Amino acid sequence: MIDAHTHLDVRSFEDLENMAIAGIEKIITLSHDPYKMSVPEVYLDLWDRLINLEVKRGKIANVEVKVGIGVHPMGYPKNWERLIKEIPKFLDNENVVCIGETGLHYLKEDEINLLKEQLYIAKDYKMPIVIHTPEKNKKEALLKILEILDEVKIKEDLVMIDHLNEETVDLVEKYYIGLTVQSLKLTPERAAKIIKEYNKKFILSSDLGSLKSDIYALPKTKLELKKLGVDENKINKSLYLNAKEFYRL
Repeated sequence: MIDAHTHLDVRSFEDLENMAIAGIEKIITLSHDPYKMSVPEVYLDLWDRLINLEVKRGKIANVEVKVGIGVHPMGYPKNWERLIKEIPKFLDNENVVCIGETGLHYLKEDEINLLKEQLYIAKDYKMPIVIHTPEKNKKEALLKILEILDEVKIKEDLVMIDHLNEETVDLVEKYYIGLTVQSLKLTPERAAKIIKEYNKKFILSSDLGSLKSDIYALPKTKLELKKLGVDENKINKSLYLNAKEFYRL
């Protein structure tokens, strides 16, 4: 299994070990906003930590950790343009597999511009990008994201739109769909029902962070998928193959 979206920098080493024991082979840890992201240097330090310390912690725990470099819509400095210039410098690193987490949250003009700039980098460097959708106003944000994607004209296989649910999964046809298995977002039972009902390019993740989340989210969802009698190939795609393809692992 591949946990396709986590924030390991706020999780314990024991969590990594237990995920490895539960059958998680690879973990993608993405940029987020664990602190007040008041100046660009905070992000630069975070990216350095993810690439160096989190990858190292993964090796010790016997699980492969790869990294996403990006600027999150829930926290970014006023002079975020500097970070747009810095992102390409990280993309040649062997442990960086995507740009993200980016996206829209409050739908402010700055967020929209920030997302566009990161999409253009992803397009130019042919780098996968992970796009956040919010809990509130999810449909409104998703429709705006789809509009921006059409404007940027990025290849569809470079995009994963994350945190979708029963109300929004129907709206996405061309891109990878991230399902976040977390008590605040989707239970394993709900995620399994979505996967059974639709034939789309699903990628499952736990979105581990500082709020309530479950290091066993993926194994629990796998069990629910088996209970529902979902085809083994479909299970394997949602838990492993689609993420491997998207992140080019």
